[in-house]
Amino acid sequence: MDSYQQQIEALWQTPDGGVIQFDNWVVRQRRTATVTVYPVCVHYARRAKYLSAYGQDPDGHIGWHNYRLDRIRSPHLRVLPWGDPAVPPELKTLRDTGQLPTPEQVQVQLAAAWGFNFYLPKALLIMRFEPEFAHGYVQDTERHPTFGPVSYGELAQLVHIEVAEATEQQEILQVLAQRPATDAYYRGWMRVGDINVTMRLRDWRPQGEVIAPLVVRQQMMSEAARELDNYGILRNPAI
Repeated sequence: MDSYQQQIEALWQTPDGGVIQFDNWVVRQRRTATVTVYPVCVHYARRAKYLSAYGQDPDGHIGWHNYRLDRIRSPHLRVLPWGDPAVPPELKTLRDTGQLPTPEQVQVQLAAAWGFNFYLPKALLIMRFEPEFAHGYVQDTERHPTFGPVSYGELAQLVHIEVAEATEQQEILQVLAQRPATDAYYRGWMRVGDINVTMRLRDWRPQGEVIAPLVVRQQMMSEAARELDNYGILRNPAI
């Protein structure tokens, strides 16, 4: 990993920079994929080093992606000059127009929503907690600058302003109408699909209820149902 970082930092020191190509292990698909990207910055997160890069990702799409350095399968990073035909045309266009991505752009997106995978879609997060649990395990903890307490009375207006889809608005408001105003409520912005945020929401279960976004609420409901099924609760409610 240190060797990869040294190669990237050496590339950053060159006048014209460049593009790198390497084989990356894709955990979810259990396969190796070759990616060709413009390296932007290196982070230490989740006890690992990550490269934030823009270019051709493991699925062949052009965009942002975070790569764990310990999942790179190439012995060495292949540095491609800008004239190499393997460099994606989109990257060449960004270079020619002086619009190559910067670390500052990454920081802006990290600050906009909770989640290390800053390129994922963001959505309004609303959480409900039992007051005692919130006092002991949520209050005054550091999650993200956008995540903090909100009064029950503010939630309806918040949903109307921040949730664009009318059907989703109504479903969230219906859930809120059935919840006690005396519980503790928190709001923030999250990256939908970010594994680190998802794991935190799982840790808060069952004391924490995800009310919005609905896609994450439905995911939590589905996972909770599978957990009950593991213990035979859904198969035999009498157990």
